[in-house]
Amino acid sequence: MKKTLYYSAAAMCGITLMLTACDKEKNEENEELPGGKGHILLETTIKNDDGASGSSYLVQIEDFGSKISYDNAIQVGFAATFSVNGNDVYMFPTDMGKSSMMLTRFERSENGLNKVATAQIIPGSSPYAVLSVNENKAYIPLYGQGSVSIINPKSLAVIGSIDLSKYSFSDQSADPAMGLIRDNYMYLTLDQIGPTWMPFEDYRQADVAIIDITADTVVKVISETQSGLCFPTRPFLPGMMFMNENKDIYVACCGYFGYDPTYLKNGFVCIPAGQQEFDPSRTWDISNTVIEGTDGWKPATVYNCSYIGNGKLVAYVGILELNGDNPYTARNTMAAVIDLNNKTISKINGIPYTDGHSVSIEEYQGKFYFTAYGVDKSGVFSYDPANGAVEHVIDCNSDISYMHIF
Repeated sequence: MKKTLYYSAAAMCGITLMLTACDKEKNEENEELPGGKGHILLETTIKNDDGASGSSYLVQIEDFGSKISYDNAIQVGFAATFSVNGNDVYMFPTDMGKSSMMLTRFERSENGLNKVATAQIIPGSSPYAVLSVNENKAYIPLYGQGSVSIINPKSLAVIGSIDLSKYSFSDQSADPAMGLIRDNYMYLTLDQIGPTWMPFEDYRQADVAIIDITADTVVKVISETQSGLCFPTRPFLPGMMFMNENKDIYVACCGYFGYDPTYLKNGFVCIPAGQQEFDPSRTWDISNTVIEGTDGWKPATVYNCSYIGNGKLVAYVGILELNGDNPYTARNTMAAVIDLNNKTISKINGIPYTDGHSVSIEEYQGKFYFTAYGVDKSGVFSYDPANGAVEHVIDCNSDISYMHIF
C-alpha cells in the first residue's frame, strides 16, 4: 500500500469533530449499558480461517472467573484498537480505506459503556492511541499521515497539530507510534516503515521525536544507529515504552517481527534520566540470548511487554521455530521474563503459546495478566512475579485482542 498521502491543509489534523449528545439522564443508575457490567474490559475476536478477518466485540465482565456474555456486547471493527484514560475509553476503527470512519469516546462505568462523543477520521491517517497530557489536552499520533493531532480528550475537538513530515525517511510519513511524557517532554517513537509495513532495508535504526508539550513543538529527533535495532514500539501497545525507577526510558524494538530470518535483531534502547540522547552502552539486542527453560530458542522479536520493577519486565516474544506458514494464525509467541540488568530471559511456564491477536499484558494489584489463545486452553492468565505462580483466570474460546482492568 502506498504510504504517501495527499491532503489539503485543512485536513492535516486527521480527525473532524462530531459530537454525540450525552444521554446520561436516560440511563437509570442501575441500568445495564451497552458493553455490559463489570470492571474488566475485553475485546474478543472470532477469527475466520485465514486469521486476517473476522468479528470483534467490546464487552465488560464483572470479575476473574466470570463467563463472557455477548448479549449486550458492542461490535467493533476487526481487531480494532482502544485506548483508556481513567474511565474514558477511546475506540478506533480498523478499515482505514473507508470514506467515513469514527473515533468514539465512551464513558465507562460498572454498568457499561456510554457513548458520549465521536470524531470523523480521515482515511489513511491510521490513528491507534490517545496519549493524555492533561484533562484538556491529548495527542493522537497519526501513523499513516505522519503528524500528531492535538485534541480535547473529552469533546474530541481538534485544537492543533504537529507536523513530522520533515523527519520521515523516503516517504511523507515517519509513522509516529507510541509516546511517553517525562519532564514536560513527550518522547514519541517513529517507526519509519516502508510500503510493506516493515522497516526500510537502508534505514535500520530507532528514531524518537522529542516534543515540548507546553509549546507543542519538536525539539529534535534522536536516533540509535549503532545496533541496527529498528521498529521502536508497536503503535497501540503503551507498555513497549516505559520508565524505570530512575526515570530512564526504555524502548522495545520489534525489528521485522521474526519474519525475516536474515535479520532478527530486536531488543531495547535506552534514553537515560536527565538526557535527551540514547546511551548506546545500554542498548541490548536480545536476538542472541538463549531463553532459559527452552531448547536453545532465542527471541526473534518483542511483541509486547510490561515493566515489573527492579530492571525486570514481563513480555511476549516471538519464536522463529514456531512461525508456521500463516503469520495470522501461527502460535509463535511465548510469555517470558526479561531482566535488563542481568541480560537474561526466561520462559514463563503455564501460559500457552499464543498467536499475534492475543498478546495483551495488563498489571493489576501486583499481578500481570496475559491474554493467550492456546491450543488446549485460552483466555486470560495471571502471573505473580513474587513467586512465579500462573493461574488461568478467564476462560475464552476465542482471541482476546485487548484488555484493560479498572
